[in-house]
Amino acid sequence: MYNSKICWPRVLKNIVYVVAPIILAILILMIVCLSYPMEREAINNRENFLNTRVFAEQYATEIISAFSSVKNFQQDDYSTVRHDIYITEGNVAGNDQVNKIYYFYDYYGSNVKWLIIDKENKEAFTNIDYAIGSTTLDEVKEQISSEGIYWNYENSNLETSINKLQNVNYVDSRIEENTENANNYIIYSSLLEPLEYPDGIYQSQILYNILLVITPNAMYLIPVLVIILIAFIPVAVMGVGKKKGVEGITLNWFDKILIEIAFFIALFIGAIGLLFMSIISSVNDMLTFIVGITFVGVGILIIYLACILFFETVIKRLKTHTFIKTTFAYWLYKKIKNFSQNMKITSNFIVYFTIYLVANVISLGILFAQPLAGIILLILVNIYAYKLISDRIKSYNKVKQAINDLYSGKTDIQLNENDFSKEDKATSKEINDIAGGLSNAINERLKSERLKTELITNVSHDIKTPLTSIINYVDLLKKENIEGEKANEYLGILDNKSQRLKKLTEDLVEASKASSGAIKLNMEKLNVNELIKQISGEFQDKFQAHKLEEIISFPEEEAYIEADSRYLYRVLENMYSNISKYALEGTRVYIDIVDEDNKIYIKLKNVSKQKLNISADELMQRFVRGEASRNTEGSGLGLSIARSLTELQKGKFNIYLDGDLFKVTIEFEKK
Repeated sequence: MYNSKICWPRVLKNIVYVVAPIILAILILMIVCLSYPMEREAINNRENFLNTRVFAEQYATEIISAFSSVKNFQQDDYSTVRHDIYITEGNVAGNDQVNKIYYFYDYYGSNVKWLIIDKENKEAFTNIDYAIGSTTLDEVKEQISSEGIYWNYENSNLETSINKLQNVNYVDSRIEENTENANNYIIYSSLLEPLEYPDGIYQSQILYNILLVITPNAMYLIPVLVIILIAFIPVAVMGVGKKKGVEGITLNWFDKILIEIAFFIALFIGAIGLLFMSIISSVNDMLTFIVGITFVGVGILIIYLACILFFETVIKRLKTHTFIKTTFAYWLYKKIKNFSQNMKITSNFIVYFTIYLVANVISLGILFAQPLAGIILLILVNIYAYKLISDRIKSYNKVKQAINDLYSGKTDIQLNENDFSKEDKATSKEINDIAGGLSNAINERLKSERLKTELITNVSHDIKTPLTSIINYVDLLKKENIEGEKANEYLGILDNKSQRLKKLTEDLVEASKASSGAIKLNMEKLNVNELIKQISGEFQDKFQAHKLEEIISFPEEEAYIEADSRYLYRVLENMYSNISKYALEGTRVYIDIVDEDNKIYIKLKNVSKQKLNISADELMQRFVRGEASRNTEGSGLGLSIARSLTELQKGKFNIYLDGDLFKVTIEFEKK
């Protein structure tokens, strides 16, 4: 497992996921810039966009589009286009030049403002909202002429400040080609500065400015970006499937389904992204432009996430060597293999079922010729079929019950092979062999445990006799008042070590008996509250000597359990003794009796004075203590004895460690 608080491969992978698409977008943009032929000479000369041919062509396109709309309006039925215009009635020019001004608000989102006058019909057309309610065309013309970039057409004469349109008759020739008498039209137009609307000119300017910045540096940056993207690949692959605190590769449900299904799921998510990108089809103003860019961004993000999802599941499957096993071809192979393995059973079923059908057909044939004989034969065939099916079901239920008995721990199983059908005889024999093997293994284990207990008891008894003599002689020497400081010091060490060896011998015998179950229990109904009060009173002086404050919490009602009072007291005494020895002085000790879900819980919590650099499972093992110095008087058997004694009384004993917090929970059924 990783000891680091941060899973660095996963962090680096996520950084790659964020940075890689940005670098990829820049790389694609640079490649497009190098291959895009737009205004290569102008870019090299660092010219302003308004001096480029692209701008001139975009401007001309806007004028031609407006002129075509005016022509179509004249040719179409008035009622079909009335909703596209606002009309100012009357002699708006103050003379006979124009009677009506038509406002085309569909062209409001254009950066080119225009006024087209039809002299023959005395009508004017514009996309300037200021024209609505005007009393003179001069106001409209003045607004158009106030801009620095303009294009005017009158009597086949062209006046413009756009360099690329001065010597090119692209616009006026198109106008003359599409109308019988171009002299009947006057066109005024100008460009808003700065550009306000996201039309073709606005978008071309953005593209040109990007090309202006990127193109000179693209040749140098493209190789660097390619190398960075290639370096990102192993970093991302290393982080896929990694998780903090978990060794190996972590798989989720998506990594376990068929890879073809995973591909179609990712494809479906990507299609949702494409749908977002196609929602905005036209851009008429800045608001729709912003909304369109937002939807495109969301769509690209969804497609990117779908790619990451599929990429990660492929890498995880490759790392765990499950890619082939999660393909449809492998799934089909397994199905065919299982079918072939079960072919014998299947073929037997087909044979039996065919015989049954043939017998019924024959019976029905006889029924038409000899009704009575046919009915009798039909009944006999189905009765026999029912008996065969019933026998198979009984045989199956016996096998199932035997397996359940084995699972629950019963080993005295002996199935009669003659009670089973031919197909299940082999299974019944195998179950008998398994039951016999388990029974022998359990008996051997019990015999081994019994021999170990006897060995420990005998050795302990043999040790106890000379140990008692040593203790007695030490007591006699202490009464002799031996002179000499060193001699008395050595005598004290002998006394201490002999007493510790005596305690260890007693604990060893008790642990052996408890673990093997060689203890006679006297189960009775006990009041847990009274038992805790009793043992708490006995340890009150020890707790006070170590400045430990005991806080006991009892349930509202008396808590009763079924246990052996002597051995349960031994368990609790062991826990209280541990607290008095190993709890941090000046801290609180919490004893909680909890009545919950028809169970009684005894919970003891204290803060350890020593650092608990060990797991709870290791602490429960024999001869293991939580403090590293191992210079205390404990044998390391106390917790093991407590757990064994608790389990012998049908209880549960658990330890929880959280930093320096030591918690013991003892659980019994409520009585």
